[in-house]
Amino acid sequence: MTTPTVDGDTELVRLDFGPDDLRRVREVVRTVTQDRVPERVGDAEMAVHEVAVNSIVHGGGHGHLRIDALDESLVFTVEDDDGGGSAPVVREADHQAVSGRGLWIAESLTDRLVIESTPARTTVRLHVNLPSRPSRAPSR
Repeated sequence: MTTPTVDGDTELVRLDFGPDDLRRVREVVRTVTQDRVPERVGDAEMAVHEVAVNSIVHGGGHGHLRIDALDESLVFTVEDDDGGGSAPVVREADHQAVSGRGLWIAESLTDRLVIESTPARTTVRLHVNLPSRPSRAPSR
């Protein structure tokens, strides 16, 4: 696992993770979210955790987390080198199943979920909207 680094205009954190790093992933998500949208900490933490677990289980045993701060949202990007080429699908929760709900949970807890997949990589972006900020009155 690498240490989180700050890099770029919107990038807050970049973190490589494996099976032993899920606690660190949750801690980083919790810290970043607490500073910007504290009422959504639990949602962001659980959603990113679910997608990170999918990266480990279906994406070669490791993944990459990047957190960006945009004007309107925090974006949590989880990538892995799965090499499968088939895009993961958000399925409706089967309440009898013991697995297969991770993306559904993540989508339910965030404001937007985007999945991109190529033969070499799967990318899942989770958006958590920031509270609206009042606009400033123009200076006179």
